Amino acid sequence: MLSRIIFPLVVAAVLMFACGPRTPSPVASARPTSGAERGVTSHVMVDTAQGVVRFAIEVANDSRKRVELSFPDGRTHDFVVLDAGGREVWRWSAGRLFTQAMQNRLLDAHDSVVYDERWTPPAPGRYTLVAQLRSENYPVQQRVDFALR
Repeated sequence: MLSRIIFPLVVAAVLMFACGPRTPSPVASARPTSGAERGVTSHVMVDTAQGVVRFAIEVANDSRKRVELSFPDGRTHDFVVLDAGGREVWRWSAGRLFTQAMQNRLLDAHDSVVYDERWTPPAPGRYTLVAQLRSENYPVQQRVDFALR
């Protein structure tokens, strides 16, 4: 009789331990550090060819350990375009629906992930792209100025 109660409790405890939250590697950081253990770094690209602007943010794990990126919801990244006056012209996430479930993304040592999107500009001019990785534990935000003729 007692084993009927203990066995399910042990199984539940094992599952909770195996599937429970994990803490990020202490090596990784949003800002690169010196040496071989750099951590999470990012690189933003803007391509203005052919009338459509393409944006990409590459997030890389430059450390020797696996990194777990934690996101509060389904929006892992975002791109915002500002005009020369600093006013928001376009936001990739505007009008989109995202899951409310928390999610994680594992990046193995020296692995990377790329998020890319397209934007059709309203007019030529000078713009600033603000690219964001919306991770709770390794947030990244970079700005890139670009011009359209």
